[in-house]
Amino acid sequence: MSEIPPPPVGDKWTLWGELLNNYLTRVRDKLTFKDANSRASQDGVLIWDPSEDQVVVSTDGAFKALRYGHSDHAAYYTTATYTAAAANTAYPINWENTAYEQHIDIDGTYPSRIVFEHAGIYQIDFSCELQSTNSSAKSVYIFPRINGTDIPYSTIKHSITANGESKVVSRSGIFTVSAGDYLEAIYAVTDTALKIQGSAATAFAPAAPSASIVISEVKI
Repeated sequence: MSEIPPPPVGDKWTLWGELLNNYLTRVRDKLTFKDANSRASQDGVLIWDPSEDQVVVSTDGAFKALRYGHSDHAAYYTTATYTAAAANTAYPINWENTAYEQHIDIDGTYPSRIVFEHAGIYQIDFSCELQSTNSSAKSVYIFPRINGTDIPYSTIKHSITANGESKVVSRSGIFTVSAGDYLEAIYAVTDTALKIQGSAATAFAPAAPSASIVISEVKI
Protein backbone atom coordinates (compact mmCIF):
# COMPACT_ATOMS: atom_id res chain seq x y z
CA MET A 1 0.00 0.00 0.00
CA SER A 2 1.38 3.39 -0.96
CA GLU A 3 -0.84 5.50 1.34
CA ILE A 4 -0.76 5.82 5.13
CA PRO A 5 -4.00 4.98 6.98
CA PRO A 6 -5.66 8.03 8.59
CA PRO A 7 -4.63 8.37 12.28
CA PRO A 8 -7.23 8.70 15.06
CA VAL A 9 -8.30 12.31 15.62
CA GLY A 10 -9.08 13.27 19.23
CA ASP A 11 -12.12 11.47 20.63
CA LYS A 12 -14.14 11.57 17.40
CA TRP A 13 -14.00 7.83 16.72
CA THR A 14 -17.01 7.95 14.41
CA LEU A 15 -15.27 10.42 12.10
CA TRP A 16 -12.05 8.42 12.21
CA GLY A 17 -14.01 5.21 11.46
CA GLU A 18 -15.53 6.84 8.37
CA LEU A 19 -12.12 8.05 7.22
CA LEU A 20 -10.61 4.60 7.77
CA ASN A 21 -13.46 2.89 5.92
CA ASN A 22 -13.05 5.26 2.97
CA TYR A 23 -9.34 4.55 2.96
CA LEU A 24 -9.80 0.76 2.98
CA THR A 25 -12.31 0.86 0.12
CA ARG A 26 -10.00 3.10 -1.91
CA VAL A 27 -6.69 1.30 -1.41
CA ARG A 28 -6.02 -2.18 -2.76
CA ASP A 29 -3.09 -4.37 -1.87
CA LYS A 30 -1.08 -6.43 -4.41
CA LEU A 31 -1.71 -10.11 -4.88
CA THR A 32 0.76 -12.46 -3.25
CA PHE A 33 3.35 -13.78 -5.72
CA LYS A 34 3.38 -17.51 -6.45
CA ASP A 35 6.66 -19.20 -5.51
CA ALA A 36 7.99 -22.68 -4.74
CA ASN A 37 6.20 -22.66 -1.36
CA SER A 38 2.75 -21.81 -2.75
CA ARG A 39 0.14 -24.53 -2.27
CA ALA A 40 -3.29 -24.99 -3.87
CA SER A 41 -4.69 -27.04 -1.00
CA GLN A 42 -7.67 -24.69 -0.58
CA ASP A 43 -9.92 -23.74 -3.50
CA GLY A 44 -10.50 -20.11 -4.40
CA VAL A 45 -7.11 -18.58 -3.55
CA LEU A 46 -6.04 -15.88 -6.03
CA ILE A 47 -2.31 -15.42 -6.55
CA TRP A 48 0.00 -13.81 -9.13
CA ASP A 49 2.16 -16.24 -11.11
CA PRO A 50 5.16 -14.26 -12.45
CA SER A 51 6.30 -17.16 -14.66
CA GLU A 52 2.95 -17.06 -16.48
CA ASP A 53 2.54 -13.27 -16.24
CA GLN A 54 -1.00 -14.05 -15.13
CA VAL A 55 -3.40 -14.34 -12.21
CA VAL A 56 -4.05 -17.94 -11.17
CA VAL A 57 -6.68 -19.43 -8.88
CA SER A 58 -6.46 -22.61 -6.80
CA THR A 59 -8.97 -25.30 -7.74
CA ASP A 60 -8.92 -29.09 -7.37
CA GLY A 61 -5.43 -28.99 -5.87
CA ALA A 62 -3.79 -26.96 -8.65
CA PHE A 63 -3.34 -23.34 -9.69
CA LYS A 64 -5.07 -22.56 -12.99
CA ALA A 65 -4.72 -19.38 -15.04
CA LEU A 66 -7.69 -17.02 -15.18
CA ARG A 67 -6.43 -15.90 -18.61
CA TYR A 68 -7.55 -12.33 -18.34
CA GLY A 69 -5.48 -9.55 -19.83
CA HIS A 70 -4.05 -11.33 -22.86
CA SER A 71 -5.20 -13.56 -25.68
CA ASP A 72 -2.29 -15.40 -27.24
CA HIS A 73 -2.54 -15.81 -31.01
CA ALA A 74 -0.42 -15.93 -34.15
CA ALA A 75 -0.68 -16.36 -37.90
CA TYR A 76 2.31 -17.34 -40.04
CA TYR A 77 2.77 -18.31 -43.66
CA THR A 78 5.45 -19.32 -46.13
CA THR A 79 5.74 -18.65 -49.85
CA ALA A 80 8.68 -21.03 -50.37
CA THR A 81 8.40 -24.16 -52.50
CA TYR A 82 9.12 -27.34 -50.54
CA THR A 83 10.61 -30.13 -52.61
CA ALA A 84 11.78 -33.04 -50.49
CA ALA A 85 15.40 -34.07 -51.05
CA ALA A 86 14.40 -37.71 -50.56
CA ALA A 87 11.17 -39.67 -50.50
CA ASN A 88 9.80 -41.09 -47.24
CA THR A 89 11.86 -38.63 -45.21
CA ALA A 90 10.46 -36.06 -42.76
CA TYR A 91 11.27 -32.35 -43.20
CA PRO A 92 10.09 -29.25 -41.30
CA ILE A 93 8.25 -26.30 -42.85
CA ASN A 94 9.84 -22.91 -42.15
CA TRP A 95 7.72 -19.84 -41.38
CA GLU A 96 9.32 -16.72 -42.84
CA ASN A 97 6.27 -14.43 -42.83
CA THR A 98 4.26 -13.14 -39.86
CA ALA A 99 0.71 -11.86 -40.23
CA TYR A 100 -0.06 -11.59 -36.50
CA GLU A 101 1.55 -12.65 -33.24
CA GLN A 102 0.85 -12.04 -29.56
CA HIS A 103 2.94 -13.92 -26.95
CA ILE A 104 3.87 -16.48 -29.65
CA ASP A 105 7.09 -16.17 -31.68
CA ILE A 106 9.21 -17.79 -34.37
CA ASP A 107 12.53 -19.07 -33.02
CA GLY A 108 15.32 -16.79 -34.24
CA THR A 109 17.64 -19.73 -34.96
CA TYR A 110 15.17 -22.36 -36.16
CA PRO A 111 12.41 -20.76 -38.31
CA SER A 112 10.38 -23.97 -38.29
CA ARG A 113 9.80 -23.64 -34.52
CA ILE A 114 6.83 -21.71 -33.20
CA VAL A 115 7.49 -20.91 -29.53
CA PHE A 116 4.74 -20.39 -26.93
CA GLU A 117 5.34 -17.82 -24.20
CA HIS A 118 2.49 -19.02 -22.00
CA ALA A 119 1.20 -22.45 -21.06
CA GLY A 120 -2.34 -23.17 -22.19
CA ILE A 121 -4.66 -24.86 -24.63
CA TYR A 122 -4.45 -23.71 -28.26
CA GLN A 123 -6.37 -24.35 -31.46
CA ILE A 124 -4.06 -24.86 -34.44
CA ASP A 125 -5.37 -24.44 -38.01
CA PHE A 126 -2.97 -25.59 -40.74
CA SER A 127 -3.28 -25.61 -44.53
CA CYS A 128 -0.97 -26.06 -47.52
CA GLU A 129 -1.17 -26.32 -51.29
CA LEU A 130 0.15 -29.44 -53.04
CA GLN A 131 1.46 -29.53 -56.62
CA SER A 132 2.08 -32.68 -58.65
CA THR A 133 4.75 -32.73 -61.39
CA ASN A 134 4.24 -36.25 -62.76
CA SER A 135 1.39 -38.73 -63.33
CA SER A 136 2.45 -41.34 -60.77
CA ALA A 137 0.39 -42.04 -57.64
CA LYS A 138 2.03 -40.35 -54.66
CA SER A 139 1.14 -39.27 -51.13
CA VAL A 140 2.05 -36.54 -48.69
CA TYR A 141 2.14 -36.94 -44.90
CA ILE A 142 1.89 -33.83 -42.73
CA PHE A 143 1.92 -33.87 -38.92
CA PRO A 144 2.82 -31.70 -35.91
CA ARG A 145 5.73 -32.07 -33.52
CA ILE A 146 5.98 -30.47 -30.09
CA ASN A 147 9.51 -30.15 -28.68
CA GLY A 148 10.71 -32.59 -31.36
CA THR A 149 8.17 -35.30 -30.51
CA ASP A 150 5.56 -36.44 -33.05
CA ILE A 151 1.95 -36.06 -31.86
CA PRO A 152 0.08 -39.39 -32.10
CA TYR A 153 -2.96 -39.68 -34.40
CA SER A 154 -2.35 -36.26 -35.94
CA THR A 155 -1.19 -37.02 -39.49
CA ILE A 156 -2.83 -35.62 -42.62
CA LYS A 157 -2.37 -38.04 -45.55
CA HIS A 158 -3.37 -37.05 -49.06
CA SER A 159 -2.71 -38.70 -52.42
CA ILE A 160 -2.39 -37.16 -55.90
CA THR A 161 -1.93 -38.86 -59.28
CA ALA A 162 -2.46 -36.44 -62.16
CA ASN A 163 0.43 -34.43 -63.55
CA GLY A 164 -0.07 -30.71 -62.87
CA GLU A 165 -2.80 -31.39 -60.30
CA SER A 166 -3.10 -28.95 -57.38
CA LYS A 167 -4.82 -29.65 -54.06
CA VAL A 168 -5.23 -27.77 -50.79
CA VAL A 169 -5.20 -29.85 -47.61
CA SER A 170 -5.99 -28.58 -44.10
CA ARG A 171 -6.71 -29.69 -40.57
CA SER A 172 -7.48 -28.19 -37.16
CA GLY A 173 -6.47 -29.54 -33.77
CA ILE A 174 -6.40 -28.69 -30.07
CA PHE A 175 -3.05 -28.87 -28.28
CA THR A 176 -1.93 -28.36 -24.69
CA VAL A 177 1.50 -26.75 -24.30
CA SER A 178 3.72 -25.51 -21.51
CA ALA A 179 5.52 -22.17 -21.43
CA GLY A 180 8.56 -22.37 -23.71
CA ASP A 181 7.30 -25.32 -25.77
CA TYR A 182 7.73 -25.16 -29.53
CA LEU A 183 5.55 -26.50 -32.35
CA GLU A 184 6.68 -27.62 -35.82
CA ALA A 185 4.79 -28.67 -38.95
CA ILE A 186 6.50 -31.68 -40.57
CA TYR A 187 5.97 -33.13 -44.03
CA ALA A 188 7.12 -36.19 -46.01
CA VAL A 189 6.27 -37.46 -49.51
CA THR A 190 6.41 -40.86 -51.18
CA ASP A 191 7.60 -39.22 -54.41
CA THR A 192 9.66 -36.03 -54.67
CA ALA A 193 7.48 -34.96 -57.62
CA LEU A 194 4.87 -33.98 -55.02
CA LYS A 195 5.66 -30.50 -53.75
CA ILE A 196 4.26 -27.98 -51.29
CA GLN A 197 3.97 -24.92 -53.48
CA GLY A 198 1.75 -21.85 -53.59
CA SER A 199 0.00 -20.34 -56.59
CA ALA A 200 1.10 -17.19 -58.39
CA ALA A 201 -1.05 -14.09 -58.54
CA THR A 202 -3.35 -13.59 -61.51
CA ALA A 203 -5.07 -10.56 -62.97
CA PHE A 204 -8.11 -11.33 -60.82
CA ALA A 205 -6.70 -12.96 -57.64
CA PRO A 206 -3.72 -12.50 -55.28
CA ALA A 207 -0.99 -15.12 -54.83
CA ALA A 208 -1.51 -18.05 -52.45
CA PRO A 209 1.04 -19.09 -49.81
CA SER A 210 2.48 -22.58 -49.96
CA ALA A 211 1.50 -23.16 -46.32
CA SER A 212 -0.11 -21.21 -43.50
CA ILE A 213 -0.82 -21.75 -39.81
CA VAL A 214 -3.14 -19.90 -37.43
CA ILE A 215 -2.90 -20.33 -33.66
CA SER A 216 -5.55 -19.21 -31.16
CA GLU A 217 -5.57 -19.59 -27.39
CA VAL A 218 -8.63 -21.46 -26.11
CA LYS A 219 -10.16 -19.80 -23.05
CA ILE A 220 -11.23 -22.20 -20.28
